[in-house]
Amino acid sequence: MKTVEVRGGAVRGETPEGIAVWLGVPYAEPPVGGLRFRAPRPAPPWAGVRDATRFAARAPQPELTGRGFTGDEDCLYLNVYAPAEPGPHPVLVWIHGGGGVMGAPHQFDPSAYARRGVVVVTVAYRLGVLGLLHLPGVSDGNLSLRDQVLALEWVRDNVAAFGGDPARVTLAGQSNGGRTVGTLLAVPAARGLFRQAIVQSGTGVGSVVHTPAEGAAVASAVLADLDVPAEALATLPVERILEAQQRVAAASGTLVTYRVVVDGSLVPERPGEAVAGGAAREVRVLAGTTADEQDLFSWLQSGGANLLGAGSTMLDAAAIERMTAAYRALLPDWPEDQLRNRALTAGDWWLPAIRLAETQHAAGGAAWMYRLDWRIAPRGHGLGAPHGLDLLLMFDDVANRNWRFLFAAKKPDPARLQAVAEEMFEAWHAFVTTGDPGWPPYEPDRRMTRLFDDVTRTVPDPDREQRLLWE
Repeated sequence: MKTVEVRGGAVRGETPEGIAVWLGVPYAEPPVGGLRFRAPRPAPPWAGVRDATRFAARAPQPELTGRGFTGDEDCLYLNVYAPAEPGPHPVLVWIHGGGGVMGAPHQFDPSAYARRGVVVVTVAYRLGVLGLLHLPGVSDGNLSLRDQVLALEWVRDNVAAFGGDPARVTLAGQSNGGRTVGTLLAVPAARGLFRQAIVQSGTGVGSVVHTPAEGAAVASAVLADLDVPAEALATLPVERILEAQQRVAAASGTLVTYRVVVDGSLVPERPGEAVAGGAAREVRVLAGTTADEQDLFSWLQSGGANLLGAGSTMLDAAAIERMTAAYRALLPDWPEDQLRNRALTAGDWWLPAIRLAETQHAAGGAAWMYRLDWRIAPRGHGLGAPHGLDLLLMFDDVANRNWRFLFAAKKPDPARLQAVAEEMFEAWHAFVTTGDPGWPPYEPDRRMTRLFDDVTRTVPDPDREQRLLWE
């Protein structure tokens, strides 16, 4: 057992396998009752020593089976994994993914970083309607983003107690977490709370936000589905809200229904425009994708799973058809389903990551690009390098049960899997600890990109012809 003192009180964790771990540490007051739609408040102090040896409940969300719900509104907690040796150590703050409606901070084990001298903090935040409802007068708005900013402030004020250096914080996330990291680059309240950022498969990073009118339209759809006045939302059973959340998402025709709103205050402008204006010039950015992001969603939908909503893409139908036709002309031997997936992977993930790197460079900042090209199965024979595969690898957590379903149809050679995991982990570790992942920064004249594969290499402008289709 190991006890440390934070602002609020003492927390007692455990010391497994030569590291120290504290689980379920509160960073905010529980957002329940009258605080359901309010901005988060710092956790109130407690008496005595608080046990920190068990994970807190995840935020309310649908079950992975698609039937029923799980989680608890009392969810604003974080977990800390620290080296056994005294610091100060660099800090990695992880924002989980899940389309803004699912996920939890304990889906992956970051202990490998703690064993290599990094303090890791994994953060829970409010999801879906409870986290992103835009309804002035009822909700303070952008609550999930406000939760994340408060968690970063907690890190600034408390991570030194765990051996972390608050001046050496890297903020990282994947999927919705990656998009969130890209958004936080543009949030004035988060400025100075991290100095490096890792954006992994951030869906439409920099562009997937709502205007106030778009956010109000989603809120109106939720209220219409529930058939209740706005003021009733504060006291409705959470299950009813989640049921409406699911139905509205299913009818929306988009992959991401619930989004951050450019409200003119917390988020004063669209993230991409803010980065272009130099908002993140002082932040070093590592960004990239997997080669076959859309493979995961096509595979899930073929089996009837549709947890994020009816839509499978951020692109509209006309754009999908136009770009699929462009890929058909460029790659005439590819099957139609693979052409479509290639267009969706590029439009939703690959091109937005490139645009982020281009914009960051043009604004005077530094960015590095990567792509995971290592495939579970060869092209056309099942899942390739799908959305989420990078998580097992960059955490060096290939035995993780949460995503082992990716290998249900084809089990990869364990040695191959472990080898590429070590490559990605070492690059991420280098970036967190030194600010340099080990290859040249991304600049438009060369576009150097690290391709992780059986033979990992750095190449200029990979798939240039496909990139130019989007110009």
